[in-house]
Amino acid sequence: MNPADEDMTNGPWLYGLMDDWQQLPGWSGRRPGTTADCEVVLAQATLAVTEHLGTAPERTVLSAAAVAWPSPALTHRIWRTTTHALVLGPASDNGPYGYLTHLQLSYTPLTCAPDLPPEGDADGLAKWISAHVDW
Repeated sequence: MNPADEDMTNGPWLYGLMDDWQQLPGWSGRRPGTTADCEVVLAQATLAVTEHLGTAPERTVLSAAAVAWPSPALTHRIWRTTTHALVLGPASDNGPYGYLTHLQLSYTPLTCAPDLPPEGDADGLAKWISAHVDW
């Protein structure tokens, strides 16, 4: 969040809520958070998922596909098991604020779209990612 942004007039009360969220298991935050900060967290999470699954991501793509508001592109990584898709990357803030960046590991049944689009199909892959990360 950019404190110099005129649209951030609600920042002071939102910061208190964010501080409360960050105390819950599985939540953390950085203020101010940069694209580089997000990429560091995503890289650390990639190592953990890769170690757990015993395999590297099937696809890695730089995209802003999974966020609803104008956002810098961040790295998405995709693994598939026989039954589920695991997508690590940014996700939209579906809350009332709409401008927070969430990084998440989504675990979704492959029944919603089992086949990955071809390597060069950026639009198709963006749609595939969005289908697997929306809450």
